Amino acid sequence: EFLEHGFKGASLRAIVKKAGFTQGAFYGYYPSKEALFEALAGPAADNLIDQFKAAQDAHFDLIPDDRAAESLSTEYLLHFVNYVYDNFDAFKLVLCCSDGTRFSSYVHDLVELDVDQTERYYGRLREQGKIEGEVDHDLHHMITSAYFAAVCEPIVHAMPKDEAMQYIEELAKFFNAGWEGLLRLE
Repeated sequence: EFLEHGFKGASLRAIVKKAGFTQGAFYGYYPSKEALFEALAGPAADNLIDQFKAAQDAHFDLIPDDRAAESLSTEYLLHFVNYVYDNFDAFKLVLCCSDGTRFSSYVHDLVELDVDQTERYYGRLREQGKIEGEVDHDLHHMITSAYFAAVCEPIVHAMPKDEAMQYIEELAKFFNAGWEGLLRLE
């Protein structure tokens, strides 16, 4: 019901009927339609945020050893896409059907998290003379928004996982080359 009609358009009456319950029985399990949506999408979506934060933090560990963050970023990206495909329906709900829930700004929230953390990371690299260029905050936000939108496209369009993984690797190469051109990494 949520996948077909989105959160706002989904009918609780239709949900309980398809599940073979009465509305009274439903309320014994969930206090609201929102709580049901949360139970379906929340665990996977929240876990990805936690994984994303840990991956962002891992980049700071690369600085002392002069290791390239590009390969780590691509490795994490592929891990995230695998995770999303392992939880495909939950992320389809988050990306396509969540208007009216706390997930309606999910991708934007990821973008904000990424921009903030990446700017801190670039600041640290700049302090150590490992980066020359600088990207305006608004441009950084736009580029990151475009990147995240592109990464979500395979899920939005239900692309088979093997195709999506190839697409994501090519996408990472494209965006990594762009960042190198803007920032002139040392």
